[in-house]
Amino acid sequence: VWNSTTGELIKTLEGHASEVTAVAVGPDGKTIVSGSRDETVRVWNSTTGELIKTLEGHTHWVTAVAVGPDGKTIVSGSRDKTVRVW
Repeated sequence: VWNSTTGELIKTLEGHASEVTAVAVGPDGKTIVSGSRDETVRVWNSTTGELIKTLEGHTHWVTAVAVGPDGKTIVSGSRDKTVRVW
């Protein structure tokens, strides 16, 4: 996570077992969602860096993630040819 004004690194979120391929920020700025070649979607607290939850179900790399305007709905797309709504 970087400070967009200064370019300073604020924190590094670690936990995926493979390359991160997609990242999105929730509308309130408090949630970060990441997708990875490890076939998971992870939800993070952007303030603390804490992993909130891991979403499993894709059977191939996650290539896209988005957070709905309500901040509660997460959508992910994968090379397994599915779009999942969480």
